[in-house]
Parts: sequence; C-alpha cells; structure tokens
Amino acid sequence: MAKKFSERFPALVRLIKGLAPYQGRVLGILLLGLIVSAIQPLSVKLTEQIVNELQKGQSLEPRLFRWIPLALIGVFIISGLSKYFYNSLRRSLSEDVIAKYREDLFRKYLLLPLSVLDQKRTGEMLAGLQNDLSQISVGIDTLCVVLKEPFTFFGLMGVAFYCDWKLTLCTLLVAPFVAILFSQTGSAVKRYSTRNLETFSDLMSLGQESLVGSRIVKVFGLEVPLLSRFKEIQNRYLTTIKKSIRVQELATPLVELVGAFLIAGVLGYAGFAASQGSLTSGQLVAFIIAIGLAQMPIKELNNSFLKLRNAEAAAERLFLVLDEKETKNKTMGAKRVSELQRNIRFENVSLVYGDKTALKNISFDIKKGQTAALVGHSGSGKTSIVNALARLYEITSGQIYFDDIPHHDIYLDDLRSLMAFVTQDTFLFNDSIYNNIRYGNPTADRKQVERAAELAHCQEFIHRLSDGFASKVGDRGVMLSGGERQRVAIARAFLKNAPILVLDEATSNLDSKSEGMVQNALSELAFGRTTFIVAHRLSTVRAADLILVVDEGTIIERGTHQELFKTQGPYSRFLALQS
Repeated sequence: MAKKFSERFPALVRLIKGLAPYQGRVLGILLLGLIVSAIQPLSVKLTEQIVNELQKGQSLEPRLFRWIPLALIGVFIISGLSKYFYNSLRRSLSEDVIAKYREDLFRKYLLLPLSVLDQKRTGEMLAGLQNDLSQISVGIDTLCVVLKEPFTFFGLMGVAFYCDWKLTLCTLLVAPFVAILFSQTGSAVKRYSTRNLETFSDLMSLGQESLVGSRIVKVFGLEVPLLSRFKEIQNRYLTTIKKSIRVQELATPLVELVGAFLIAGVLGYAGFAASQGSLTSGQLVAFIIAIGLAQMPIKELNNSFLKLRNAEAAAERLFLVLDEKETKNKTMGAKRVSELQRNIRFENVSLVYGDKTALKNISFDIKKGQTAALVGHSGSGKTSIVNALARLYEITSGQIYFDDIPHHDIYLDDLRSLMAFVTQDTFLFNDSIYNNIRYGNPTADRKQVERAAELAHCQEFIHRLSDGFASKVGDRGVMLSGGERQRVAIARAFLKNAPILVLDEATSNLDSKSEGMVQNALSELAFGRTTFIVAHRLSTVRAADLILVVDEGTIIERGTHQELFKTQGPYSRFLALQS
C-alpha cells in the first residue's frame, strides 16, 4: 500500500518527509485523531446498551441510567477538547509548513541564475507563491484527515463486526467498487488540476504585465485586445475547473448510491435475522448506525483523495523550481576577496545564451583605477561583457581574472560586493527614498545615507517632497522623474562604496538638463574607481583609458579616443553619425 501511495503521490511523499522537524506535532495530531476517531464507535456501543436496557421494560436497572448520561457527557467533553486541539494543531502545522516552503521558494527565486529566470514569467512565479502553495496547504491539511478517518471507519466496522460478522463481511464486498471509483476520479482531478495551475499562471502573467506596462497599454490603446486575451485565458481556466468540479461532485453521490444499496440490503437481512432471534434489537440498531456512520469516513476519504490529487499537481510544480540549480556561491578552494589590488583581465571569454552566441573570444586588460568604455550597436555584446564580469551569466569558455584569481574561485558574494551598478533601466523598490538608497549598504546610518544623497545631487529634489527622505517612490520609482530615479541609484552606488563601478547606459534616456546633473554625479562617483562604461553616446567615453568597440560579440577595435579617431575605423564612423 505504501509503495502504491509513493507511486501515485511522489511529491506528497517528499512533503511528508519534510515534516520531520515537526514530528512532535505530527505525533500529537495522530494521537488526538485516534481519540476523535474512537468517539463514534464508543457512542454506538452506548446506544446499543441503552436500547438493550430499554427492551427489558420494568426489569431494567435504574442504576444504568444514572451513569450512562454521565458517560455521554464525559465522552462529548473529551470529544470536544480533542477536536479543538486536533483541528488547531492540524491547521497551525499546515500554515507553518507552507510558510517554510514560501520562504524556500522566494529564496530560490532570488538565487536562481538569470539564465534560468529569463525563461520564467513573473506571473508564473507569483502563481507559485500564491495559488500553488494554497493547494499544497490544503493537501497537508488533508493528510492529517487521511490519517484519522481510517481509524473511524475501522472502529465503526469493528462494532458492526461484533454485532454480526457475517453481515459485516458481506458489506465489505463493495470496497473494491469504491476503490475503483476513487482511482478514476482522482486521476481525472489531477489531470485537470495540472491544467488549472498552468492556466492560472497565464492569467497572473498577463495581469502582471498589463499592470506594469500600464503606460504602454494606454498610449497604444491596448485595453480592448488585452481584455479580450484575458477573457480567452479565463474561459479556458473556467472550462477546465468546471470539468474538475463535475468530476469531484459526481464522486460523492456515487458513493452515497453505493451506500444506499448497501443499507437497503443490510436492513432486509437484519430484519430477517432479528425475527429469527439471532440479532438483538440493540445489536440491530447499533449495526445499522455503525454501517450508516461508516459512510462518512468513506466520503471524507474520497474528498481527501481528490484534494491530494490537486496538492500533488501543485507540489510537483513547487519541487520542479526548488530542484533548479542555483548560482554556486563557492567552489573548491574558493578565495575571499575584499578589494581589487592590480587589474581585471579577460582571456578568450565566450558566452552563449541558449542558441545565441553573445561573446566570442573576448580578451582585454584594465588596471585598477582605469576606465574602460564599451561601445557598439545595440545587441553587439556590450552588456554581456559586464554581465559576465559579475557572473550574472556563467561564461561558456575562457576565464576572467581579478588580480590573477579566476573569478570562479572567488566567493560570489565577495565578487559582487566589489561592484556597484548604475543601469539604464533603474529599478527602485516601492519603498521610501531613504530605504532605496540604504539598500546599497544595509548597515549604513542616516548620516551616511544623507551624505550619499548629497554626493549624488539628490538633496535638491528630496527637499521639495513633503515627506523628504520618507517619501514613497511608487512601483519601480514611478513617482520620480527619470533623472531623479537615476540620482537615487547613483546615491545607492555611492553608499555601497565598491571599488569597481559599472555604468550601463546610465544617461541614455535623460533630457539634457537631467543628463548634465546625472553626469556630474557619475563623474564624482567614478573618481578613483575601476570603471566600466557601456554607452551609445560617445561623448561620455572620450576620457576613457581604454575604448573597446564591440560588434557581434567580438572586439573589432580598441584604444584611446585619440588613437581610434586617427584610424578612421568603426569608432570614427560612430562619432560621425552622432556629430
């Protein structure tokens, strides 16, 4: 039986193994479940005793009717307390386990390499944190029910067996039919549940994209086509979920129908047995009650089986993500690095994204404190170079050295602590300006944060805001202008105070006034740091110590501005186009 369960519910078996840290509570739930399960058979036996005593007429013992009511009160007090603690422990266990998996899943999303995250939709990941975990929570809760209900069933069948073992064995002949019913409906429910989870992810993705891109939606008048697409996905979701509902709801009346035939047969036989004197009235009543009540755990197990199918589909999706390989934080012989001493060197570095070759045999050397500028057409490979530098993507071949140490041999946290990024697509969290700056160094005090804001020329617009540093910036910094967002990002980089600075198109989308202020802040930030500038506008790279012209993933030209200008090659042609 255990083998069959593990074959049908491999993901749930893994969930059960994950309950090891909570084994004390699981044992408590099991013991309380046994007590709750024992209440119904005990109540049936008390009923049999009462009926048998009433049959005696005037010869009944009044003493029994003094302790039987007290016994009933005691039974139901124990039952009530047991149910309270059983349900409280069961539900709190489910919440604690789901909280752990929610944290594990969020941690996994944070640690997955960009090459994996690029293939996932944000809505799909949000659905994993929300809908999938909700289904798993129901599954964990249901597992506790599955542990209890069989004891209730066997207890009641034990009472029935005691009353008439032949009749009880006959009633058990319907068990194979119920098992087949469970199996067929469960398979269908899991199939529909898998589709539901996938379709719900599509809904979440479309909703998230439409809300994040609300400006594009309005400017291009996309409200109608997006609503039409949303309705189409939702109709698919509703169609599948209604099929699942029909299957689930059909199972219960079928079980009840089987039970009705069973009880009808039992009553016919029991009446005959009672007339023959082989069954007392108390036994007859107890038998009928026991068989009738035994249907309840069967129906509960059927519903539980269907819920477990839903949970299995959700758990499979959860573990598919949790089993993804993370970016390795350390390797054999990993070295701790806290600063750059001499230089950074690329040696024949190649990088492939899926089927696309982004970099081919890139080699160059930049000394500490120098500035390297990467120029070229969009998609030429400039950003891929700095992505490889920070190990945002793992290089396919070649090596990058920091002071002659291969960057794969440096702790990833140490490697990235050496770098501060200011990019074209500045990302700010929906938080205060103060906290967005402080993300650069979470241990910084207020004085340091304010100093970083001053160096980045943020004070000018922060003082205009009614809440100053406490002002919320909105989703992705929507409450600030482009120039203001960039200056907050620069303040964050100032606060990090990293020895290596990466400026990826940091001023490309700004007006002339904002660009001037941001450029001044960037010049102050870059002073004394080893700097990588990714730029379309060549006016920002003239003073670079090394300019690398990149095309189709290779370096086609290198040198200073004066050297490249004299050669009249691709760099000169770029200059001519922008003049």
